[in-house]
Amino acid sequence: MKKIILTVFLASLVGAASAQEKQETGKEKVKAGFGLTVVQVQPEFPGGADSLQSFLNRNLNYPEKAKVDHVGGRVYVSFRIDEKGKIIDPTVISGITDELDAEALRVVKLMPEWKPGTASGQPVKVQYILPIDFVIPKK
Repeated sequence: MKKIILTVFLASLVGAASAQEKQETGKEKVKAGFGLTVVQVQPEFPGGADSLQSFLNRNLNYPEKAKVDHVGGRVYVSFRIDEKGKIIDPTVISGITDELDAEALRVVKLMPEWKPGTASGQPVKVQYILPIDFVIPKK
């Protein structure tokens, strides 16, 4: 009985390794539901997440009206990153006020080209949602 269990276990490991090899070599195209391709490497802001945070800190201007009204929170901006790393169609999908939403969009439009995401080793368009926090400045 132990031999049968061990054989089944080893066979499942070999099958899993084979599937992983096909995925890594790109011979088998990975698909998600609704005909979407699974992105194997996510797009990246030049320099990584720390550089993205620095970019946002340098370029975000807290709107004066929001300061006076003590309004803050998180704005979610959705955009696509194309095969060349360009940002396409940035839109606010969850906002706070018109001023904060407009500022978040303005900064996303200023961003440099990203390193594009890939699937099977080829660059692909990727939908990205970026949360931008507006923390109420201390007096």
